[in-house]
Amino acid sequence: MKTVRKPLLAAALAAAAASSAWAAGWPADYQGVMLQGFSWDSYSDTKWTNLEQKADEYSRYFKLIWVPNSAKSTGGMGYIPVYWFTNHNSAFGSEQELRSMIAAYRDRGVGIIADVVVNHRGGATNWTDFPAETWDGKTWQLGPDAICSTDEVRNAAGQAKPTGAPDTGDDFDGARDLDHTNPAVQENVKNYCRCLLQDFGYAGFRYDMVKGYAPQYTKIYNEYSAPEYSVGEYWDGSYDACAAWIDGTGRQSAAFDFPLKYQLNKAWSSGNFGELVWKANGVTNQPAGLVHFGYTRYAVTFVDNHDTYRDGSRFTGDIPAANAFILCSPGTPCVFLPHYKDYKGQIQRLINVRNSVGLHNLSPVSVLSTGKDIYMAEVTGANGKLVVRIGSRNVTPDGYTDADVVASGDQYRVWTKVPVTGEVTQDPDTPPAPEMPSALYLIGNIPGGHWSTSSAPAMTREGDTYTITATIESASATDRNGYFTFITSTGADWNAVNGTDRYGAASKDAPITQGTPAKLVKFQANVNASAANSWKIAAGTYRITVDFRAMTVTASDPASISSPETDPSSAVPVYYNLQGVRVENPAPGLYIVVRGSRVTKEWIKG
Repeated sequence: MKTVRKPLLAAALAAAAASSAWAAGWPADYQGVMLQGFSWDSYSDTKWTNLEQKADEYSRYFKLIWVPNSAKSTGGMGYIPVYWFTNHNSAFGSEQELRSMIAAYRDRGVGIIADVVVNHRGGATNWTDFPAETWDGKTWQLGPDAICSTDEVRNAAGQAKPTGAPDTGDDFDGARDLDHTNPAVQENVKNYCRCLLQDFGYAGFRYDMVKGYAPQYTKIYNEYSAPEYSVGEYWDGSYDACAAWIDGTGRQSAAFDFPLKYQLNKAWSSGNFGELVWKANGVTNQPAGLVHFGYTRYAVTFVDNHDTYRDGSRFTGDIPAANAFILCSPGTPCVFLPHYKDYKGQIQRLINVRNSVGLHNLSPVSVLSTGKDIYMAEVTGANGKLVVRIGSRNVTPDGYTDADVVASGDQYRVWTKVPVTGEVTQDPDTPPAPEMPSALYLIGNIPGGHWSTSSAPAMTREGDTYTITATIESASATDRNGYFTFITSTGADWNAVNGTDRYGAASKDAPITQGTPAKLVKFQANVNASAANSWKIAAGTYRITVDFRAMTVTASDPASISSPETDPSSAVPVYYNLQGVRVENPAPGLYIVVRGSRVTKEWIKG
């Protein structure tokens, strides 16, 4: 990697020194919106060249874009970095492409946020051989004394023994936990951060897994490198815990508002929008989460991210309405790229409304109404006010009329008297995203519980489709066919399930032929969901795909599904139980095993 030229470095150091007097975690009254510009395993979709091609569009709506860790890593997503300073050729592209992408956005007034992974690190050829790297005329390297003495490598045969201090935070088993009490670690991290800002041109940091080390070290790193934007991933639903971490950094960093994220989940899963309100000081109604009191400047709000989207905390409610909540509230909203792509027009309009009203991270909020079927609040920006309503209660705020409605969806509406500017774009070659449920479950003659409303397996979303590999059993000893349909939520009984939309066949027990798409029909909640029709198919194991753009369902032979980029003989096996649910660490038993393009049923021994 080319070392930064001395005149550039001197100018950058001077700028950093000048900014350090005011840099304090996150700018006050900040009006920008952030985009998380990737999701898990989105290598081809969000490689650096693709992000650069989107610069004209994204720069119209977002002032910050968070990208994955760009250093060479033992993990494809970048979360076990081997290099810090000198090798930024990653699964997302080359270092040259990275620098070009950062510059393209910087020229358009958009800052790129680096994913900074310094809690832990991977070795180049073994667990502990961190490479020596030369940058800014110095060689930077860490040895076994930089690894916490409590790291699991201490018990690994053939590996160097760690001699650092005990970990100051949570352990991470996937790589070597660094001892942040060690002055050498601190010097390496401080200058790695400086390198990201001054050499690569990043605008700020997203610190990964900050629970892994004490918050005072983030303070040290930020005071030295002086980023204008810093946000930590303190993954905890506790307001007190997140607030304590922000305070522990000396308020030198913001934090993702996990407390609000879990309240969004709770509000939609419980059907109670009163969960979106907490009382500041036990008295005043305010939006839930870090934004409710004391930390709105330091709250980066979000609905989902690359991690929550693929685990049990994924948001399964009305995605546009949840984004309306964060975009019409204080804090700095961070929009998740899959949400943006699926609901581009609505989210662009909401960002235009936010920008026109001048909402910022310290905007005052007056909650006008709260209850099971409503959250309604008036929010004051630099240019005026807006009112946002979430829920089904059809009321109009005092002083506003239908002529003041500037954005709306199934479960949200926004009013303002401020003229809204800004366009809503759509890719000319891409038709509007289809209407899709936030979750889809297969139900029918499935092993482990025929037509069980509480244990129906969740399907996996892939763009405009939902997929699952599952076995459909015979309905009975006399009927060798199996039957199935789809539900959008599970529940204790059919009353709960039929309270949400269902998807089924065009006619009762419609036969479906393997490999041939069949028509998909929506049966609306509380209207006709209980009348959803099933498909009939010969008992067997299938790869079932629901295509919401074409409104079809296809049941294919799993063995016929190929992946030209994967050699089945060398592919890592992926295990599914007989209900089609992926299993990470299979216990002894019978499983569906996918190796590249090959699908088999195998008995896994203990």
